[in-house]
Amino acid sequence: MKSVLGLVLLLTAPSYGLQSVCDATQDAVCYGALGGPVHLQLMRDTTGHELTFKNETNTIFRIRTNGKLAPKPPSQRWEVIAGNGTLIINPAESTDSGTYRVEISDSDWTIKQHKVQLMVEEPVSDMDLSISCSANGERRVRCSSNGDSPQYSWSLDGRALIERLTDPRSAVLTLPEVIQGHLTCSAFNNVSSINNTQLLPSCTSISLVLVRDGNEPPSTSVAG
Repeated sequence: MKSVLGLVLLLTAPSYGLQSVCDATQDAVCYGALGGPVHLQLMRDTTGHELTFKNETNTIFRIRTNGKLAPKPPSQRWEVIAGNGTLIINPAESTDSGTYRVEISDSDWTIKQHKVQLMVEEPVSDMDLSISCSANGERRVRCSSNGDSPQYSWSLDGRALIERLTDPRSAVLTLPEVIQGHLTCSAFNNVSSINNTQLLPSCTSISLVLVRDGNEPPSTSVAG
């Protein structure tokens, strides 16, 4: 069987209660926001078909050819729309993540099957963007956020910046004094995104008291 990855709608609000919708009518990797509803479209029309939804060991639910559910999902958080083969998980929990198998049989009992990998992630939130000045006038900027596996990107006055990220949990840049403008850090994962914009300060106008004792030169923080 040829494997085709389904695409999930990625939503861009940095809060809980996000709704994720995934086309899972064929082999698919689906992402859902922790605490929000997840809609898995397992089949377009179940008329004349029997649909069985399984994890690696057990049958979780089955839609019979008459539209009845037997067995029903064990959790009240799981709702099945029998007519169009949609599974709604609300609220989604991290324990819902896993690999599932969908088996569909028709009136001739010809069975087709595909796999659905569901990954529930905590949305990014609580972004922090800090800027500090070094003794040589450079600005050190750091971006961090909560959430599962956040990634970061930077832009200056709406144009993308490409810099090396030194930490998987926080993005750090060192910018020379000649770079000026509004700096935006964007944090994102598979279910959400958030951004923060600040005007880069001029560090040449800040008085620095240098105390050299063999260590690195001191830096002065700039509140933004």
